[in-house]
Amino acid sequence: MKTLGYLRVSHLESLNGTSFSTQEKKIQSYCDLHEFSLNGVFSEVVSGGVEVRKRKALPKIVEQLTRNSRLIVSRLDRLSRSILHTLQFVQEMKRKGVEVHIADIGCVTNGGVGQVVFNVLTCLAETERLNISERIKASKFYAKKERRYLGGALEFGYSKDSNGKLIPNEKEIVILKSMQNLRDQKLGYRQIAEEVKNKFGRKITFQQVHRVLNREHNQKLLAA
Repeated sequence: MKTLGYLRVSHLESLNGTSFSTQEKKIQSYCDLHEFSLNGVFSEVVSGGVEVRKRKALPKIVEQLTRNSRLIVSRLDRLSRSILHTLQFVQEMKRKGVEVHIADIGCVTNGGVGQVVFNVLTCLAETERLNISERIKASKFYAKKERRYLGGALEFGYSKDSNGKLIPNEKEIVILKSMQNLRDQKLGYRQIAEEVKNKFGRKITFQQVHRVLNREHNQKLLAA
């Protein structure tokens, strides 16, 4: 009977020290306890919210698992953080005749106590994932409200200071005021984009002109 192990960390976990080796040791200890011979281990760095079929390593394991094979992971959240994806995957393995073992739970495909515990913990894992998502959204909301730089391209008209806060960029604010003046003269967004290109040598699309001029904080800045 073939027995394969699966290790997973997210991109964020890969930076904070979550270890593949810790997971592998836990899987190996589980195999030793149950006298399983571990035939191979696959690992990947991917979010637990990504569907199984969209990952790189896990689908390769599934291809190798035939009836009466075993898949072992160290913890439930290493398999997936989505309750729907987890249950779908386990059901698929059951239909295929593959045993799924969670090192700190046991076999979750045999209909025993392990499966009951698995169902409960899967719900808890999904709840925690949603809580994390809500906390991230809240953090971004307040960061935007405080005009803090969140990464990526800087917003037109602004630079960032040493504290990561967005502050008006003098050169771009001049362009912004010129755009607003042209808009006050009833020029269309395409015309404004062309005027900016001719006058300042700055290439900007008419869609960008629309977004920049209609941002609430820019309107307040120009009004002041």
